[in-house]
Amino acid sequence: MKRLLHVSDLHFGRDRPELLSPLIDKINTLAPDLVAISGDLTQRARAAQFARARELIDRIESLVLVVPGNHDTPLDNLF
Repeated sequence: MKRLLHVSDLHFGRDRPELLSPLIDKINTLAPDLVAISGDLTQRARAAQFARARELIDRIESLVLVVPGNHDTPLDNLF
């Protein structure tokens, strides 16, 4: 049986950094076959927010599927 772990709406830019290491530790301890991260990675689609999200994703030992949300498109410069 395959195991899936779903995480949603991380909202880097409004996150609580002290919770990130415990989250990663729990994900890696559970060792799912796939981690699906859906919804908003960022609060306002800023480059620094995406970089912090990438740092978190890089610490996940399982295969990861990311589906962005509406907060991951810039409001001030869509094109």
